[in-house]
Amino acid sequence: MSEVTYSNILYEVKNRCALITFNRVKEMNAWNKQMGREVRHALARAEDDKNVFGIVITGNGKAFCPGADMMELSQMGKKGDVIKQEKQDDGLQANPGTLELPEAFAKGIHAYFATIAKPIIAAVNGPAAGLGFSIALRCDMRFFSESAFVSASFSKLGLPAEASVAWILPKLIGLEASFDILLSSRKVFANELKELRLATRICKPETLVQEAVDYINELSESCSPASMAMIKAQLYRDLHRDPDTSLEEVTGLIFQSIKSADFREGVKAFMEKRKPEFEGYGKN
Repeated sequence: MSEVTYSNILYEVKNRCALITFNRVKEMNAWNKQMGREVRHALARAEDDKNVFGIVITGNGKAFCPGADMMELSQMGKKGDVIKQEKQDDGLQANPGTLELPEAFAKGIHAYFATIAKPIIAAVNGPAAGLGFSIALRCDMRFFSESAFVSASFSKLGLPAEASVAWILPKLIGLEASFDILLSSRKVFANELKELRLATRICKPETLVQEAVDYINELSESCSPASMAMIKAQLYRDLHRDPDTSLEEVTGLIFQSIKSADFREGVKAFMEKRKPEFEGYGKN
């Protein structure tokens, strides 16, 4: 994938980790259409890069993402309809995610995260509200700064729980806690998020991003990328499936995997008491 210049985000690769940073600091990283297009392109770019093992998403400045840009929301309210995405010839055509998942995962920028074969961590450095909350939920794991919080915001804007929040949140923390968070739109801080098991890890503000990047790089030293991709797909697909269907699939995946170079290398490395040297995503 050819490199492009982004106007709303920053993109860099730190060892084996792609770091995507929301970069609308004056707007507290409020989400607009262009940012959505750039994030989707950056995710596809990271997946396309064989050197990248995983992805961290964070915000520049004091906020992660406080939700949709209020100027765009105002325009939508005046028109009484959702503004359609205008086609722009800026080189931001993104490849589709490579994981085959139910149709519900393929629609929208946030749902698209699940189709990326590589692990994605949200490093939530500050407020994550509305659409920002949805983005954090759609990442595979969430590292929170001690001072960060989430807020649904929808009930205070006269909106439903959009961007599939009502679908995914109960699967993560249960129905009762989801009612509380979504109906009240209250601020939920890091310590409570940890109790709810919505926060994977709580970090000091100054070490948040580095801890998330280090986590990805540590995975890259000992875990098979092909195995990680299969496991990610299993976890999301099994949200929709019965145990028998899941077992049938994993039986086929095991027979497929034991023929792979990664399996042979993993066993050999274990027996030789050394770190494995896996070939990479999709290689057999």
